[in-house]
Amino acid sequence: MKGLLAPSLALVLLGLPAAVHAEFDECQLMDQVLNRLGNAMAINRAFIAGSDDSTAVAAASEALAKQTDSYRRTKRQRSKAGCDGWERD
Repeated sequence: MKGLLAPSLALVLLGLPAAVHAEFDECQLMDQVLNRLGNAMAINRAFIAGSDDSTAVAAASEALAKQTDSYRRTKRQRSKAGCDGWERD
């Protein structure tokens, strides 16, 4: 029984830095999502501003509205996850 305690404790201690690293990866992933959404939103805005095709503009406008909602939700999630570098008391 004592022979299993030391390896188990070592695995637990080795797993702690992984949890901190996973939190960092979550923030990095959300940053990537925000960057991709921002790029797609910019493309849709440019298309809306420069196109004469009303059906294509309507589709781009609908896509932009969905992307804006996703962007706002991801920003809130990023803030709740503490990815801003500071937390409120």
